[in-house]
Amino acid sequence: MLTYEDLNDMQLDVMREIGNIGAGNACTALSVLLGTSIDMSCPSVQLVGYETTKELLGGDDHVVVGLKVEVNGDLDGMMLHVVEKRFAERIINTFYAKEIDNLSSLDEMDSSVLNEMANITSGAYANSIATLTGLFVNIGTPDQIPGKVSDIIRIPLDEFVQPGERVLVVDEEFTIDDEHISSNMILALESDSLELLFSRLGVRL
Repeated sequence: MLTYEDLNDMQLDVMREIGNIGAGNACTALSVLLGTSIDMSCPSVQLVGYETTKELLGGDDHVVVGLKVEVNGDLDGMMLHVVEKRFAERIINTFYAKEIDNLSSLDEMDSSVLNEMANITSGAYANSIATLTGLFVNIGTPDQIPGKVSDIIRIPLDEFVQPGERVLVVDEEFTIDDEHISSNMILALESDSLELLFSRLGVRL
């Protein structure tokens, strides 16, 4: 069974390229949603373990919102968008003025805005993978989970990857109206799906 721990340098480069293309398309989709120009620096794309992922996301006790989007069709897995308070506030304030006290106090309308953002950007990532591979890649409805990074990051690791293995982390740095804000997307695929992905990309296992 192929896992992220087994990937060689060429396969890692392929995963990073998927992350780069997906992030670029997600930026374009986010710009359309917000109705404003958005610039994005070259995203950082890494395959890292649980402990390193927590550090990248601000540490165990850092509070974020996790937006879980299941991936199905020819590939099985999930995307997990990890949203900081300022990013959530910036997205919400595009549609109506509101100061966010903390991420646990989001109301139904706030959550709906963030879910729509996750739906659109996940679709951009899914379309990128489908275009590159010719596979049918479908996504589910976003499931929103506020909490500490240590709890949020356990979601993909517990459901799709054995503890101690790695996930693909895309660090997205956006500039919206001269303000620099960041968001992260984590992609976790089941072993069979990872093998199929590489097969369709012509990468020898």
